[in-house]
Amino acid sequence: MTTLDDKLLGEKCQYYYSSSSDDEDSDQERRIRQSNAGESDGGKEGSATNTEYNQLNRDDDEDFLEQYRKQRIEEMKKQLCNSQVYKQVFDISSGQEFLDTVDKEHKSILVIILIYEDEIPGAEAATGSIMCLASEYPGVKFCRVKSSLLRTSSKFTENALPALLVYKSGELIGNFVRITDQLGEDFFAVDLEAFLRECSLLPEKDLLRTSICNPSIHCYSDDSDLDID
Repeated sequence: MTTLDDKLLGEKCQYYYSSSSDDEDSDQERRIRQSNAGESDGGKEGSATNTEYNQLNRDDDEDFLEQYRKQRIEEMKKQLCNSQVYKQVFDISSGQEFLDTVDKEHKSILVIILIYEDEIPGAEAATGSIMCLASEYPGVKFCRVKSSLLRTSSKFTENALPALLVYKSGELIGNFVRITDQLGEDFFAVDLEAFLRECSLLPEKDLLRTSICNPSIHCYSDDSDLDID
């Protein structure tokens, strides 16, 4: 059964096939096994050659993956070095400001917006959590807005809050309505952090710290009053 997270992140699409596809895959696997068996019967020399070929392929794959991993790390470091530092939660006061926050932010910046109302269960926990995470992830822009300022329907307010929306490059990449269904009504920053990291919606903290601690990168400002115990 596909969960909400699966639909949003598209992680498990590859596991769903029709029965006809299963039959075709079974036939293909059978032919491959028969072919491999024939090669094995060809003698020790042929078997050794096939083994060496497979080993070369594995080595090539490992080299490629290692090169790709290093390239991605360098790209992420570059993005972090060039990114702004927020280190606070921004209050959004209108629907237009909400749109501007999403659409006009730099495409490399992750924007996480909490939609809430004070009287909704879990709102206090969600607000406190994003305040802590804003200090832990200064390169991520955390915002909050009351649903009444967005003029959402009463049905949305009653059934969807607190909601956490995650944007990048103006696109919605994470949509968690009533986040308390996943975390409960009384949760902490570490719980929300673990949830977002499980969904691959937070950057690596080690890379953030490395970039921030680099003396050639001026990231932290002195005007933040948010502290983590």
